[in-house]
Amino acid sequence: MNEVLDSFPASEAVEPVGPPPPPPPGPIAQSVAIGFRAVYAAGLLLLLIWLMSNVHEIASDSQAVVLRFGRIVRTQQSGLLLAWPRPIERVELLPGPERQLSQPVSTLPPWSEKSQELVGPFDATQAMPQNIAAYLTGDGNVVLLNATLIYRIDDPIAYALEQTHVAPALDRLFRATTVHVTAGRDLDNFLVVESANPQSTDQAVMAQVRSSLLNTMNARLQALAAAGTPLGVEVERIDMTAYYPPEAKTAYDAVLLATEAADRGVAEANTDAERRRQEANREHDQLLSAAQATATELVSRANVDTARILALARQETPQTRSSLVLREYRAEVSQILSGVGSAVLIDPKTGVRYVLPGKPK
Repeated sequence: MNEVLDSFPASEAVEPVGPPPPPPPGPIAQSVAIGFRAVYAAGLLLLLIWLMSNVHEIASDSQAVVLRFGRIVRTQQSGLLLAWPRPIERVELLPGPERQLSQPVSTLPPWSEKSQELVGPFDATQAMPQNIAAYLTGDGNVVLLNATLIYRIDDPIAYALEQTHVAPALDRLFRATTVHVTAGRDLDNFLVVESANPQSTDQAVMAQVRSSLLNTMNARLQALAAAGTPLGVEVERIDMTAYYPPEAKTAYDAVLLATEAADRGVAEANTDAERRRQEANREHDQLLSAAQATATELVSRANVDTARILALARQETPQTRSSLVLREYRAEVSQILSGVGSAVLIDPKTGVRYVLPGKPK
């Protein structure tokens, strides 16, 4: 046997025979494999998108509340928020704590015709807003108030739980607070004349009313929080405008017109008084100037008239006194006699009369 095998050439040695290789896959199988790979890739892409679906960027004026299976687990301020995708976790965006929200106070429907007359509807000449309500003041009058609440969120968890109840709760709290405040004040504390001076008494009274409303309303909100039902908000400001009822509006306008007419009359009287005062001062100055000029003139004339006498007084001595007096007497008598027609002289001792001829005509 070995010799037989050695007789064959080495190149022609027979290799061991095995199973044949599998045939290559056909086009259908290749298409199915490619389709499965595409499905796997799409599934992975969708899974990645689903995992990243609850990644949010919280703006600077917002905040977020994260709920896991309906339960609040955490809150986050501005920044990048990473949360599990829905339905595991849900993210609710809320306004930030520094952002102010406004809410006009809604009104209740009037329950009687008299109440309907107080709150409208009004005619075209009475420009009043729609959200207006009537309140009774401490002096038995009625005031109409239109208010807007400016508040912010200070507890995002409580606000998220009570979000649907915040607006009606604020309305009820404002009405209860306003009834309490208006019952302790007069009508004049609400309806004041607007003044450009911020330090005026009317403006100070109105500021006290708004401050009382704000403090009382925040105290009620704190009482709700202490009772275990917080709303998560704090009122920052109350913008409020007061109006007279339509029946009193006419009388108020008449009083206002009378007040304006009286003020105008007072202003005109003050103007006329000031004009008269200025005229009197001017006349006083004129009279004073004329009197001073007359006095100066009289003094000058007196000085002139007494100059000769003063000169004689400086010349007078005991020896020359009689001669000076006689000389002056003769000078004066000659002037007097030169102006008369005739003169009769009577000697007091003998009674002899002397007739002196005067100045010929």
